[in-house]
Amino acid sequence: MSRLSFGALLLLTLMFGNNSVTVARSDRAPPILLEKAVAAYKLKGVNSFLPILLGSPLAVDSHHNFLTILNKVEIIYGKYIGLEMVDTLTVSGSTRIVFFIMQYQRGPLYGVLTVYEVNGKESITGFKVHTEIHHVIPESILSKL
Repeated sequence: MSRLSFGALLLLTLMFGNNSVTVARSDRAPPILLEKAVAAYKLKGVNSFLPILLGSPLAVDSHHNFLTILNKVEIIYGKYIGLEMVDTLTVSGSTRIVFFIMQYQRGPLYGVLTVYEVNGKESITGFKVHTEIHHVIPESILSKL
């Protein structure tokens, strides 16, 4: 099977629709850093999102890659409009995995974060987004929604 580029996947998703079914959970509060990052994204644009979410870049390449992805999403899906929580898994007292949906005018971007919290200070140690739900949110989560 050949691998499609991210742009081709976005175009196919837009052309044929995204038939994924998920139920957003309004009873789940987003991590503070995610809330601050999406608020800045909505107000100031895509360039303000990652510095708040991930802090000072340890790996400039990863920031550039995520920025490129978000810019491509905006080209296909339109402007960012909101955030929906899907589920949160508590791994330990300090670590949780958060599944969410970033809403755009013409489609969703599915995301997952690993949140590490010590002494009341959150940091994001993992971040992934994709236009196809099965690349981000496991079937075990979807089947219980």
